[in-house]
Amino acid sequence: MSNQSDSLESVVIGDGVVVKGAFTVPSKAVINGVIEGDLTAEEVLIGPTGRITGRVSAKVIDVRGQLHNTIVSEKSLIVRATGKIVGKIHYSEIEIEKGGEIEGALSQGAEPAASAPTPTPAASPAPAAAAPATPAPTANQGKPASN
Repeated sequence: MSNQSDSLESVVIGDGVVVKGAFTVPSKAVINGVIEGDLTAEEVLIGPTGRITGRVSAKVIDVRGQLHNTIVSEKSLIVRATGKIVGKIHYSEIEIEKGGEIEGALSQGAEPAASAPTPTPAASPAPAAAAPATPAPTANQGKPASN
């Protein structure tokens, strides 16, 4: 390993291992087994036997195995010849090797905020009914007031 602190902040899911849940990894996640759930990391490497079913978010995602669901790559997404992605894919840069597979919706740029409502123009108040220019006639209008 290049740096001991990197290895302390990393995780390796070995071939044959199945984990379920939501995972946040400060550095690198190497997946050769199966994750059923969400994964957030700086860098994600899915090995040829790796499979993730859930939301994956990272700066760099390198896919040699399978990813299913929503994928958000802030910097680069690489789909190797043995890689397969199925789902909604948000990326900044993408590279697909010959044989790599992608099925789903691709969008370049930042992921749209799901929780933020779409801004709408402020509704202007409904125009008030036009008031007559002169006061409405009253029963005594035009007649002298009686005392």
